[in-house]
Amino acid sequence: MADDTTDLEQEELPEKKSRSISLVMLLTIVIALLMLAFGLAAGYIVGQTTAISMVGTGTAEVSEQDGEQAAAEAAEEVEADAAATIEAQGEAIYYSLRPEFVANFHDGNKERYLMANIDVMARDKAIIDAVEKNLPMIRYQILRVFGRQGVELMQEDGKDRLVEQVLAAVQESIKVPEGTVESIFFTSFVIQ
Repeated sequence: MADDTTDLEQEELPEKKSRSISLVMLLTIVIALLMLAFGLAAGYIVGQTTAISMVGTGTAEVSEQDGEQAAAEAAEEVEADAAATIEAQGEAIYYSLRPEFVANFHDGNKERYLMANIDVMARDKAIIDAVEKNLPMIRYQILRVFGRQGVELMQEDGKDRLVEQVLAAVQESIKVPEGTVESIFFTSFVIQ
């Protein structure tokens, strides 16, 4: 009886080994095929992107070396243009209007609250100094703008209109002959 059990186990052992080897080979082949498919897909996507960019520039047949040289020249031109623009306009200076603004406004029959942090951007230190000097008046004007809001603030372009109104209020408040506040940014904006 014991011999029969041992014989059965010995017969099953090679069969299990061959199954596990077959399974490992199958998994290896599947993984290799998946890697090949991903590689081909990535190559296709990169090739399409390169072809589209070449068609857009009018240089459909460019060698790899010419493409690298053209890309380097284009990057240098962009950097030179950006540097010239920054030099002509000056570098952006940001100033945070703190503490945050909290205002209430009516939305139909409901009383709503708005809390916002605002940063201003200018390209001249004198303008930022004027903002600091006139901060109480600027805060007052911004709170008045917030108080005039209503249902339209909840619409898609309501916040864009609010940005324009706040920017106009800030620009009107500082009146500096050298320039003006270029942009304002809501760094946080909550309506409850």
